[in-house]
Amino acid sequence: MYSKRFVRIATELPGPKSREVLEKMRTYVPAAISPLVPAVVAKAEGVVIEDLDGNRFLDFSGGWGVLNVGHGHPKVVEAVKRQADLFLHTDFSAVPYEVFVELAERIAKLAPGPSPKKCAFFNSGAEAVENAVKISRAATGRKAVLVFENAFHGRTLLTMTMTHRAIPYKAGFGPYAPDVFRLPYPYPYRNPIPLEEIERRMLSLVDPREVACMVVEPVI
Repeated sequence: MYSKRFVRIATELPGPKSREVLEKMRTYVPAAISPLVPAVVAKAEGVVIEDLDGNRFLDFSGGWGVLNVGHGHPKVVEAVKRQADLFLHTDFSAVPYEVFVELAERIAKLAPGPSPKKCAFFNSGAEAVENAVKISRAATGRKAVLVFENAFHGRTLLTMTMTHRAIPYKAGFGPYAPDVFRLPYPYPYRNPIPLEEIERRMLSLVDPREVACMVVEPVI
């Protein structure tokens, strides 16, 4: 699709067609979810996005982490089409389906360690994190959640509380969820705090017997 030239700026940004859609967006879409890029996508392939005006950009957001194989990968497109021909949605909690179980099996077998594994799927990262905390609290009978500085966990009430930065994620949305305790991350390159110091601070924050879980933001 873009074998000759990946990036091309054909108009000012936003171009006239994108500008028309963005003006309509300001009327019908809340400002809280306004996009960062002043261009409206028309199509995409691999790492390249093309807007309504023919401008091409390299996509460094990747759908914020869910497009690890790029846009329009042939295997993904074929799988989506194949599933759409069968059915689109039932809600597994109402009517189960085979591919859900197959995916759970594949992921469980990838997880390390000898203990039995099970998988639950959710609609977003925030929903997954929040359910992980709920499961931890139910399983342990404890309530405290340990998180680290500079981490992002989501924008629901609980995961927003777990997220570190007030701006742009938390300002104006308090009061926040209780029993969330924050620690500096032991990051030797930028902030040489030894694990012993983390342990000392942890003991000053919360009784270890009350800790349900520790949540660490993964690096993809």
